[in-house]
Amino acid sequence: NISKTNKMKLTIATLLIASAAAFTPSAFNGARLGNTVACDSALDMKYKVAVVGGGPSGACAAEIFAQEKGIDTVLFERKLDNAKPCGGAIPLCMVGEFDLPETVVDRKVRKMNLISPTGVEVNIGETLQPDEYIGMCRREILDTYIRNRAI
Repeated sequence: NISKTNKMKLTIATLLIASAAAFTPSAFNGARLGNTVACDSALDMKYKVAVVGGGPSGACAAEIFAQEKGIDTVLFERKLDNAKPCGGAIPLCMVGEFDLPETVVDRKVRKMNLISPTGVEVNIGETLQPDEYIGMCRREILDTYIRNRAI
């Protein structure tokens, strides 16, 4: 959604401008702070952003930062083939929100019964329409796809 992306960029720009007083361009390239020249605007500055964690949230943040001309983005992830046993269920609305291709969705689940350790049962799928599903993704594939999109 364009408005959500613009809102995110505005939030990022606001955070960067608010941080401009604390960080000067020379602070990022190793020069001394004493001989710096003030920029006309914080938006004219070049920033470096480190995103720690390459899961869906970190990879999406890196993708947003990487699209900005004034931001150099580095993504740190300790384990690139992260085959997690959980965290791969994505509602259909999020498949579209993340703009995921069909190849990332491993299975389309229409009914699922979850039972908690205390015995509480939740039937997922009772409210789904016949054409709706919950996308089951393998995290190593999902995470890699979103990370590669940020490059």
